[in-house]
Amino acid sequence: MSFSFLSSVEFVDEKEKPKGASPRDKFIANVDQQIKSYESSAEGKKHSVTTGKKTREVRLWFSSTDNENFIGDLRFAGMKIEIPGKKGKSIKVMGGIPGLIAFLEQVKEAALKGELDKEISRLHAAVKARRAGKTKAQ
Repeated sequence: MSFSFLSSVEFVDEKEKPKGASPRDKFIANVDQQIKSYESSAEGKKHSVTTGKKTREVRLWFSSTDNENFIGDLRFAGMKIEIPGKKGKSIKVMGGIPGLIAFLEQVKEAALKGELDKEISRLHAAVKARRAGKTKAQ
């Protein structure tokens, strides 16, 4: 049996098949969602995302009591990204929402360069281990 649609393709091992978005790409997408959320907040609006059939509000990483100084943490899969040498510390960003958005843009650039890969990989492994444990327990 011959399939005409296969005449112009090449076959490769299954292990070469792309696995979807990398942990770095997922983190960058989350940073983009944070930026959009704070931009919406500056306009007095709420930012929501839709995944599948669910729509939810984006959980903000930073908060402020005076709209000038924001305190929070960078996060991956709901877990805090530990900054080397700053364990147990949170990040304080000044300059209101424009300052926070500028900071998040810098974080995005650093992520694109791979500067956060080690910590993101550590947290991604923890998520995979947690999911594997749930699967085995069921």
